[in-house]
Amino acid sequence: MKHKMAFLCVLALGAALLLFAGLSLAGAPHKATGGVSFATTIPGGEELRRWVEFEAISVLDNSAKGWVKYHNSNGLQFRADVQCLSVVDDWAYFSGPIVTASDTLFLNQWFLFVVYDGGTPASKGDKIFYRLLDTDPGCSPFLPPVMHDVDNGNLVVH
Repeated sequence: MKHKMAFLCVLALGAALLLFAGLSLAGAPHKATGGVSFATTIPGGEELRRWVEFEAISVLDNSAKGWVKYHNSNGLQFRADVQCLSVVDDWAYFSGPIVTASDTLFLNQWFLFVVYDGGTPASKGDKIFYRLLDTDPGCSPFLPPVMHDVDNGNLVVH
């Protein structure tokens, strides 16, 4: 009887170790987080300051959850829900629908952000690309035509 009990204890311990090892091999979900600002030049040569905060986290069914808060020096503000995320090395691609906006013309549009994690925050190596679109752009990785230098804040691609 003692041998059976010992065998069952060893078996239960082995199963627990296999479960723990399997979960750790699965790894943490991909995510991109940050709060950054950057400047762009708009038609007419005026500088437009932009601020973006975001949290995008992959979930098990190949979708994502999270949010984006955006505002600029012209007064536009919006909040969006993240619905997809792709991570490739130090790059993250995430998109979703705009759910609230200071200008109703932006409601029902979709955002797409591409961020590059350039390393240490003080090194100023982070970059960002964005687009507003009429339809779901998805999150397929691509090389953006232009990347804006982040001049304040930090972003992290995990």
